[in-house]
Amino acid sequence: MKIKELKISPIQEGSIFLKIYAHIMLLTPILPIIILSVLAYLNQEVLKDLYPVFLENKVFLIIFFIFWFGGMLNMSRETLNYLLTEEICSVESKTFYYQKFRRAFGMRKLMKSFEIPLLEIVEVKEVKKPSIIYYFLNPVSHRNSVEIETRDGKKYKIMNSIVFGNRNTQNPTSEITSQRANKIYNEVKDMISK
Repeated sequence: MKIKELKISPIQEGSIFLKIYAHIMLLTPILPIIILSVLAYLNQEVLKDLYPVFLENKVFLIIFFIFWFGGMLNMSRETLNYLLTEEICSVESKTFYYQKFRRAFGMRKLMKSFEIPLLEIVEVKEVKKPSIIYYFLNPVSHRNSVEIETRDGKKYKIMNSIVFGNRNTQNPTSEITSQRANKIYNEVKDMISK
């Protein structure tokens, strides 16, 4: 018998624009390469003029490319792991179930799943708010709302409280995100304590 289920996603169900925007963010490392290839194909004289400039500044360009590509891969990784996801938790027959799915390009793939008997759960607490520096260093920030600790000492941080939409809901230190994190925490705690 299923008591209660909680389903959250940073991208709201009805927002097609935000889904498209998140997928464009995922493809950002590839887009400049495609655009430059098309421009080079259409106007090869510009490419011939730029070639000596690239040779003169090759050390700077290599360093810039390494940092740019590393940053873009990190942004794509965080987009896949924290933005294009869906998290579901439920309690059924005295067991807590958690599943995290990746929802990208029309596919739904299970990323993480666990189940914990309610008797094994020692503590359910709210995750602390990250520092403001975290917000500036991560292109796609996330903030888990709930930390579950079991008898054997394992800690599970679950339920991302960020909502993709505007600047305030994406900031893990904002008041809106804190309110949503608190609401999610209370729902999960009520689910487990009943």
